[in-house]
This record gives sequence, structure tokens and C-alpha cells, in this order.
Amino acid sequence: MALEFACSRVGVTDCRTVAVADTAEELLAAVAQHARDAHNVELNGTLIDYALTTVREV
Repeated sequence: MALEFACSRVGVTDCRTVAVADTAEELLAAVAQHARDAHNVELNGTLIDYALTTVREV
């Protein structure tokens, strides 16, 4: 089963990006890259922990 993260679930309502990956590590890498590229945000431990609470299995 794959894992899915959506920016809209963490309050970035104007971003429609959805990342999907097979593992939490792959998903986190994709989300961190997107956060840097699209939002100019470097994920720290607090942001990572919060983001992981919104991940869904798909």
C-alpha cells in the first residue's frame, strides 16, 4: 500500500500538490524537496512530525 501526503492537509490550501510513495522515507524526501522548491521552507523535526500525522494510506 502506498502513502500519500497533500499540502492542503497541513494548511497550505492554495497548493494542490499531492505526493505518493511506497515508503515513509521516500515520501518524506519528496515532501521535503517540494517544501524547498515550492514554498521555500526547510522541514525541521516539528514540521516533519506534523506532516507525518496527515499521511494516508492509498
